Amino acid sequence: MRYNLFYYAHVLSFYARARKDDRYGEALEMLKSKLDERGRLVVERPNRKLVKFLFCRKGKPSEMATKRYQEIVTNMAS
Repeated sequence: MRYNLFYYAHVLSFYARARKDDRYGEALEMLKSKLDERGRLVVERPNRKLVKFLFCRKGKPSEMATKRYQEIVTNMAS
């Protein structure tokens, strides 16, 4: 299985203990650096099986990924 920062950050955002860990904070900052100037998450390495879908175009902002990122941000506030 390949490492996926986005998946890692999303799953751990549900756990208060993980959210308090400095390593998680670093991962979240790295993910935040992938946002464009309008706050949308840009796809860097799409899964081969998803690359043909509009929501998963390499180098393009993804509405679905941005919504998932916002869920991470919301989880961090709880």
